[in-house]
Amino acid sequence: MNSSALLPFPAPQPASAAAEQQLLALFQAGRYHDVVAQAQAAGVAPQTNPLAANVLAAALFQLGEFGRAATLLEALEAALGQQRDYLSLYGATCRRLGLLQRAEQLLAKALQLDPGALDVRNNYANLLIDLGQLAEAQTILDQLLREKPDFQDARANLNRLQFRQQPSPPQPTAPQPTAPQPVAAAPTPTAQPWTPADPLMLAFADEELGQAGAIPPAQPGSAAAALASTLPQPDVQAVAADKLKLATQAVAEGNGGFALQLCSQALAGLGANGSVYVNASDAYIRSQRFREAEICLLHAMVIGGATINHYINLVSLTSLRGDLVLANHYLDQAAGLDPSHPNLAQLQTNLRQRQAALTGQAYAFDPAWAEPQLQQAPA
Repeated sequence: MNSSALLPFPAPQPASAAAEQQLLALFQAGRYHDVVAQAQAAGVAPQTNPLAANVLAAALFQLGEFGRAATLLEALEAALGQQRDYLSLYGATCRRLGLLQRAEQLLAKALQLDPGALDVRNNYANLLIDLGQLAEAQTILDQLLREKPDFQDARANLNRLQFRQQPSPPQPTAPQPTAPQPVAAAPTPTAQPWTPADPLMLAFADEELGQAGAIPPAQPGSAAAALASTLPQPDVQAVAADKLKLATQAVAEGNGGFALQLCSQALAGLGANGSVYVNASDAYIRSQRFREAEICLLHAMVIGGATINHYINLVSLTSLRGDLVLANHYLDQAAGLDPSHPNLAQLQTNLRQRQAALTGQAYAFDPAWAEPQLQQAPA
């Protein structure tokens, strides 16, 4: 899904042309952090300057700040809700957050406004694959490739769709039973302690658990059953997205363990979603489990594409375990995305200091990786 193809933006109005043009020039140069900094300094707001705010939202998207981008785009809907590029950006953002139904509504509306837009059609087909609507997705992708045979994103999406359409392999036939042969009596196995899956059950004694399990559940009355039938079913994806928001808050509060629990719950509802793995990586960092953090961050990049924040974290994580060649590579990748990011100069200084500290110690692939440890900075 080439969700970064979100330009051109609508032509700015004369009254606010300067602000939009300055932000747009920075965006097109890949200086996304400068877009955010300049927009904040200028007090760009959806109510007073919606076009500039749309550029700001696109920069936040490119930086991987999908939650902030979504908040801004939601406020822009009244002003820009009839513009294709805004709808495409909002739809791509919702998809990154796992809000697939909302993303479908937005991208479908974008296609109504411009049925011929190649990138929007490809993004919509990609979303339909995620939603399991394979026949409609294939129709769109086949048409895209007839119009543009070298459209690599569409080709990749069609390959993914065709893989999903493959029938499941047949189950192996169970062997025919044979007549039982007499065997010596096996010793009675030693009973293993049972651990309840629900952590709350650990607060009760075994006898209480057994008594509770022996009580048959009460049958609901007719009034209760009628009331229950009228309650709306929770949207699994929306609930999972809320869990992801809570995980972000838990990370910010330093509660890495709880954040990982919430990420696990979000994963069950959202599936392979880059934001889930980004939050899990942040939670592992809070718990000083840097190896797991690096792995989760790489998963996020494979699923959802790389952002400058991914590369910045990878510079630190690979430097911690002494792989400075890889750390410098990630630093170059970050600079290629946004050379204006204020963290890059400090990262470069940190890498030089780390290189000096490890002089004469070439990185080696050991049979087992040691968990890197943080050292307290001198006072």
